[in-house]
Amino acid sequence: MFVVRREGESRDEGTRRRRRPEEAERAILAAARSFLSEHPFREMKVESVMARTGLSRPAFYAYFKDRYELVTRLLEGIGGLLFAVDRRWLVGDPGMGREESAAVLRDALRGGAETFERYGSVLRAISDAASYDERVEEVYRFGLIERLTVAVAARIARDVEAGVSPPDLVPQETARALVFMTERYLIDAYGRPQGRRARDEILQTLERVWINTLYGGSC
Repeated sequence: MFVVRREGESRDEGTRRRRRPEEAERAILAAARSFLSEHPFREMKVESVMARTGLSRPAFYAYFKDRYELVTRLLEGIGGLLFAVDRRWLVGDPGMGREESAAVLRDALRGGAETFERYGSVLRAISDAASYDERVEEVYRFGLIERLTVAVAARIARDVEAGVSPPDLVPQETARALVFMTERYLIDAYGRPQGRRARDEILQTLERVWINTLYGGSC
């Protein structure tokens, strides 16, 4: 089968154009994750990402407006994983009781820690950028983290109302303390390829903090 190329078009460029749109988009997202696992966000340029894809630089703009939209899409994917593993607890029925609620929460914490373990370097780069770049802060802290905080607060409120959590807990503030503490703790644990700590110890610590706070130490 012959591929017809326009005058001046290289063999590589012809090959690039035959890649399916969804494959190209996935390749760009994967390249961005790879770059951010090795470099800070301030060094990420369109050229540096596209150099890892085998695609031309203009191809980037067929899928993303700029690097901020690229980061937003990355966070949507990672956030989707976090909400998926937490969903059973976040939308669960407190009527199942304290012990069962604690057991479901343990599973959610384990799944969340595994997601941070997989994407810790990327999340660290984005989190660091949020401290000096308002647009990154908007999609990370006021986007992903705030959405998770609101969802956790709603579950805590239901637990307090059902009598499975202490009545003096303030749901919004308790959720904010737990979520922000956990985000910092897991990025510290998994944000660098070197010096990662043992998963079991990390999980045990998270369980003690969350379950003792929400359901008491006996669970």
